Amino acid sequence: MNTATQALASIPLFKDRVVLTFKDSEVEIRYGEQGFAIAVPPEDRPDLDQLLRRLQVGGQSPAQLAQACPRLQAQIPELLQEFERRGLLIQAESLTHPAETCLTGRQFYSVLSRFLERLKRRFPPSPFSQQMAAGSLSRQHIIGYALEAYHVTHLCPRLLAPALAHQESSTTQALLQSFFVSELHHDCLIEKSLSSVGIEGDQLKQMQPLPTTFSICAALGLFAQQHPLSFKAALMLFEEDEPEFYGLFTQQCETLGLPADFYNPILRHAQINDEGAHDQITAALMAEIPYVSQADQQRVKKNMALLMEGMILRTYEILEYYGQAKAVIPRCFGQA
Repeated sequence: MNTATQALASIPLFKDRVVLTFKDSEVEIRYGEQGFAIAVPPEDRPDLDQLLRRLQVGGQSPAQLAQACPRLQAQIPELLQEFERRGLLIQAESLTHPAETCLTGRQFYSVLSRFLERLKRRFPPSPFSQQMAAGSLSRQHIIGYALEAYHVTHLCPRLLAPALAHQESSTTQALLQSFFVSELHHDCLIEKSLSSVGIEGDQLKQMQPLPTTFSICAALGLFAQQHPLSFKAALMLFEEDEPEFYGLFTQQCETLGLPADFYNPILRHAQINDEGAHDQITAALMAEIPYVSQADQQRVKKNMALLMEGMILRTYEILEYYGQAKAVIPRCFGQA
């Protein structure tokens, strides 16, 4: 069990919204939109029921739970780790100090912003930006960046849509709906860029993203469906204002002889985001949240650290794949 899991599971307790349904052959566990079932041999079933009911009450350490449920002793660490991974647990001891652990949404936004700034300083500078500044990127690299940006903008509305299904305040619902509408058809701008370098039509329909591009898109969609707070936090990473990056991007395009019809739509897309204050969407959404528990604060920070790491790995993968002389561009389904 990792350090984060050990900290969360020191005195584990199911969250209030965790619902247990005890059936003859299994136990169903539901929390929000997610649900799963646990089945054990009949002889172990009394201990499983005992474990789950004790987690509903709280107040016992993993060692005490193992003592109370001896037939599941070896499986309890793995079960607790899985429950924590799914966001089902909080620390029972934190309930005795709610004023010390809970923050308002505004307060948590400030804490999260500082956390992300510290985290950025731990990672090396973007190799893509560094190579643009050094003028060492190739035409393939720049086109590859646009291809991967197309996937994000093309998938974006579908990734955002699940967030609209959650019960939210009227203000939050209006913010999310407005943001959703503003993101529609942004992929058309990137399509214009790609068309200027001969990539269009059926090729676009068959394109597949690099694994890291797919990974960060999947993470956003998962947050939108299963953990709205992480989704709202993630938007600040996706919509971050980067004027220095786009200045270097324009300069590199001109140096490589790429047409204005290639880079102007990409710059226009960035400008639309700036005009719509998309980099402030997380602050606006967080302001509508009355409180954030300590467990949710930890979960969001963990998710954002993983997402930021994925975004950085994506820049390395773009450089590696599109830097190959024989790389297939664009990457399409069915190609060898």
